[in-house]
Amino acid sequence: MVNGEEWKSNVVTGFDVMNVGTATFDVPDDKKEVEIKIEVTKNGVHGDIGNESNDVIVIYDLLNGTWHGDDWRGDKNGYGHTSGTEDGKYGEDDCEIWFDITENDFDGDGIPYWVETNVYHTDPEKDNRGEDMDGDGVPIEWEWKWGYNPFSYEEHSKLDVDKDGLQNDEEYMMADWFADPFRQDIYIENDYMAEHNGIKPIMPEEAIQMQYSAFTKHNIMLLIDTGQMGGSEEIPYESLHWDNLHELYEKYFLHGNENNPRKGVFHYALIIHTFRDFGRGVGGFNFRRDAFAVCSAYIQRWRPWEEGMIIGHGGSYMHELGHQLGLPHLKVFPWQLLYWLSGHYKSCMNYRYNFKIVDYSDGSHGFMDRDEWSAIDPQRFER
Repeated sequence: MVNGEEWKSNVVTGFDVMNVGTATFDVPDDKKEVEIKIEVTKNGVHGDIGNESNDVIVIYDLLNGTWHGDDWRGDKNGYGHTSGTEDGKYGEDDCEIWFDITENDFDGDGIPYWVETNVYHTDPEKDNRGEDMDGDGVPIEWEWKWGYNPFSYEEHSKLDVDKDGLQNDEEYMMADWFADPFRQDIYIENDYMAEHNGIKPIMPEEAIQMQYSAFTKHNIMLLIDTGQMGGSEEIPYESLHWDNLHELYEKYFLHGNENNPRKGVFHYALIIHTFRDFGRGVGGFNFRRDAFAVCSAYIQRWRPWEEGMIIGHGGSYMHELGHQLGLPHLKVFPWQLLYWLSGHYKSCMNYRYNFKIVDYSDGSHGFMDRDEWSAIDPQRFER
């Protein structure tokens, strides 16, 4: 809703709903600001996407093209992103949305006419997209959007304000996939080993969504590339050992290029069958600081029912990602006393709950619990 004028999208379904539509409004020329209200309906019920209320209200500045209110540039949950978990109350009505607000622009470069004529003194009828005025590695439109000065050199290849391991030039590289230089973003590429003996390694979509929800609650965007971001492929089946794991990393993640730009941006996950070099079956393991494997056939064997398979895959994947983020595990088994004492430590990093929980713990559950969400280190994988 803009200044009282309402627009409704079509009804959409699915886990990740992309591009529900574009609303266009005519705003009087004498207006300098407009109020925009965003509401979401989920399964016929008013969905929660706000902090203090269920809705989001922002004030859009028609001169400089930015907005403030329930969402703003530098917001820890992301600019142009809100979710119902921001209020710290988690329920079935929670929703998550990404949005952008733009205005008519003569040259189509996204930089408002007023900014070009009064601040940048660039030609408002020339499309400046892609131009790097100060030679610092990122173009004018990205620096404008995120509040940097496009005429003052800054070392974007070394700037990592949100400490997520992505420098600003990498944040720009991932701009089409919601990267925000002021909110932590984690990207992972999934590759899948081919079917063997009637078993196909999987990572259920529901398991992926459970992980997205867990990270969103803590203002971290997790996004897994299952083909939509130019990665993810099927790898021919072979029996795996430590040596050929690294060969697969070089061949299918780096594609023979040690300077592949995805390195340092994406973690790499191999969804495989089993791995026996430990002398026993495992649900997953790390084999590089930026790469891990999940043993899908092993999980399918031990959790063959639908819910068990979803949570087993999600918990194992998030467990291995936790190691990438610097979290240790609690390695306990039912025949050990510590296993029975660790019941309050409800985390997929606890072997007791590895196949039962798709979340880390926040340290609020009592004896032996850990505050893992405060301890994760997204920068660790690139060191």
